[in-house]
Amino acid sequence: MYLNIFKTKPDVSDLRYTTKGAACFDISSYLGYQGSVKAFTKSNDVVELLATQNKEGRVYIEVPSEWRVLIPTGLMMDIPENYSVRIYPRSGLSTKKGLNLINSVGIIDSDYIDEVFVPLYNNSQEKLAIFSGERIAQGEMVRNRKVDFEYLTTRPIVKTNRTGGFGSTGI
Repeated sequence: MYLNIFKTKPDVSDLRYTTKGAACFDISSYLGYQGSVKAFTKSNDVVELLATQNKEGRVYIEVPSEWRVLIPTGLMMDIPENYSVRIYPRSGLSTKKGLNLINSVGIIDSDYIDEVFVPLYNNSQEKLAIFSGERIAQGEMVRNRKVDFEYLTTRPIVKTNRTGGFGSTGI
């Protein structure tokens, strides 16, 4: 099974499984020097963040606390029909930096053929740098299973003695 990938620029990072046992492949950011990234402020204003270079020549953007950004990857995925790609946060970014996926899990459908962006949220209390080529998410190709819906005219019968939800079974 193949996931066909198109790079929008020659220097876009490859997708890769970092270890032999990795369940997901790593996805990296792609920030062109003096390119911009769409961002959303705490008050929901839409702004552009300009990418710049540090002294070592590495391109990056700085994301203010509690802002959301759409980070380009420079990749387009030609996902086979009946499959999708699931995008997950990287645990190290979430725990060490406070960068999380906005929607917990992103889903790329097979009929989406455009550049992939990773929506990140700065959950920390400080400005965070995201560097071009930095691993920002992980992905997994998943086979879709469509279901039919049957609408009932009566309420379903309770199958166990369980009542409630949202922690009702204990901690």
